[in-house]
Parts: sequence; C-alpha cells; structure tokens
Amino acid sequence: MKNDGQTEERILIMGAGALGAYFGGRLAQRGEHVVFVARGANYAALRKVGVWIEQPPHFELISPLRVVESAAEAGPCGVVLVCVKSYDTDAAAEAIRPVVGPDTIVLSLQNGIENEDRLATILGLPPLLRGMTHIGAELIEPGVVRRDSGGRIFFGEIDGAATPRVARLEALFTRAEIDHRASRRIAVMLWDKLTWNAAFNAVTAVTRRTVGELLSTDDGRELVRGAMLEVVAVAQADGVPLDAARVDQELRHSAQELGSLKTSMLQDRERGRRLEYDALNGAVLRAGARLGVPTPINRVLHDLLAVIDARATPVAAASPSA
Repeated sequence: MKNDGQTEERILIMGAGALGAYFGGRLAQRGEHVVFVARGANYAALRKVGVWIEQPPHFELISPLRVVESAAEAGPCGVVLVCVKSYDTDAAAEAIRPVVGPDTIVLSLQNGIENEDRLATILGLPPLLRGMTHIGAELIEPGVVRRDSGGRIFFGEIDGAATPRVARLEALFTRAEIDHRASRRIAVMLWDKLTWNAAFNAVTAVTRRTVGELLSTDDGRELVRGAMLEVVAVAQADGVPLDAARVDQELRHSAQELGSLKTSMLQDRERGRRLEYDALNGAVLRAGARLGVPTPINRVLHDLLAVIDARATPVAAASPSA
C-alpha cells in the first residue's frame, strides 16, 4: 500500500477505443497503474502522445501512458476492463488469459448481455461481475476521444450481493474520481440498456439517421418503439422485472436529450467497420427463441444489418477494435 492510499494493483484496459481510452485515461490521470492494449495507429498515438480527451470547451492531454500491443506484456493484473467490440470477445479472452489470476476482477463494459458468460467460460472463472456504462464518446482519430455525454460506470453481482470485489471496484473508481454506482439490480439495468441499444443502434445504422432524425417521424418512432417492446417482453419472460412503461419514457428522453447523437453502430457503418448487431439484436433473438417469445422486428433488423455488414471491405472487416 502506498502512502497516499492507492494500491499498486495493475489495471489492464483491453481495447483502447473510445471507452477504453476515456476510462483508462481517467484512471491513469489519478495515478493508477494502467496498461493499455492497443494496435495500429491508435497504439502509436497513445504511446507517443497520450490520450486527448475533448469535452468542449475543455481539452485535456493525459500523458505519458504505458501502452502495449499484447496483453501478455502487461504482467499479472488485478483488474481488467474489457472494452473491445462484442464480436472480439473470444479473442480478447484468449489475449488476457496470461494476466488473469483467480483474484483478478474482469469487468466487461461491452454492449450486450452475453459477453460475461463467454469471458468466464474461456478464462475458466466463476461468474463475472456484470458491468455497463452510459456514455456518448467517439474515437475521432487515433488517440483522441470526444466525449459528448454521460460517463458513469454501473456494476454489480448478478444476484445483487455485496461482495469484496464490488467493494474493490468502488474504492478504485472513487480514487480515480470516475462516476460510478454499484447496483443490486444490474440484471435489470443491462436488459434496460439492451432495450435501447437493440432498437436505436440497429435502426439508426439501417437508416443512417441520428436519434433525433429518427424520432422526428411517426414511422421511425413506432419502429423503434416496437423493437424496444420486443426486448422488454423477452426480459420479462426471462424473469427480469423490466417495466414496459420505460419504453415511452426512453423515447421522450432520447428525443429531448440525444437528438444529435450518432449511435456507435451508425458510426461504425459510416466508417466501413464491422457492426455489433449480433451482440444486440442477435442476443434478443437467441433469448426469445429459448423462451418462446416472438421477436419479428428484431429479426428483420438483425438480417438487414447482416446483409449490410457483409458488404464491408476485407480491410474494414479486419479493422481492430482496440
């Protein structure tokens, strides 16, 4: 234990895109021992310059940073934040295997509801903490993150228990002055987020519209609403007490507060990158099939995005999410 109360615990940021660079940068800024895993131009920028965080009118440079191309170079880690795209989950699990021990906290901040089980299975760990974040952020160029909104991390045990690893993360995020909340209802929160993501990410990516443009028409609003209600029905069938009244509340909030937002999937489509539709709409389809709940709108969205995604060039499809 250091005199200032911080620990020497090493924190690995697996995937230094917008999420990883932002939260990892905040941790490093407060003196935590952070190692970033990145590749290509982003690796070069983070290593040479650091991470620029733009929150107009404020601009901050956080430097120097420790950046590696392989997680194994980091050495044993006490905490791993997994911030890669969901389609890279299996590869990320294999990459972090050398640095993960029985006491390592592996926290996924990825989209979807299936990543924790995949990570735990591959790493041979007991059930992981569940985690999520609400943040509007974009990696606008290598080493430069623009944050427009949000920035809170939510996490908790799937059964809501207060455990030592929950307390460890609370202490870490408190030291780093990262907005956070340990939740006893993390399962509800994850399904609530999936409700928004499966609808808005998919429909904005298909239509190439911002959230506000989408909700400005009756057809767009009803399409999003129908997709959201399907997710709620699946969650309820799975025993998650998600309130259908949240759908109209979220539609109003999104129209009022998120009008200019380009969802992450729309950003990926505009840049010719792979799309995360299977972690969102695909997760709804799989759960719906298991529980006997029809999900026709999410099926159409999933299949449309699969066709769009197949048109990505080989270079774009292979683009690293780190």
